[in-house]
Amino acid sequence: MIFHWRNATSDELRLLKIISILVDQDDRLLSLLFEPTAPKLRKRAGILKEDTWKLSDGEALLVRAALDIWSGSGHVQLWELIETWDEDNWSRFIKAIQELKNLDGHPS
Repeated sequence: MIFHWRNATSDELRLLKIISILVDQDDRLLSLLFEPTAPKLRKRAGILKEDTWKLSDGEALLVRAALDIWSGSGHVQLWELIETWDEDNWSRFIKAIQELKNLDGHPS
């Protein structure tokens, strides 16, 4: 999905890049999360979490992890990730967290 975010900060664009890594560039998940024309969530985080009922458990956790990265509002618990995610999800999660650490000014 191509976002046309006007006036997006460099941090917002980096967070979008990190979340894109996490969700494996999945347009469905990205468009569920974000407005196409502004750097903001499409809906309030609680409503977005409720909207994941139609997704697989793994995809719903990806959305919640993305919300945690964006605004700290996903409330993902480690045990859920351990019980649900496959190796590919874990690999992307680790890569996304490494990128996030770099965003916060800490080199990996």
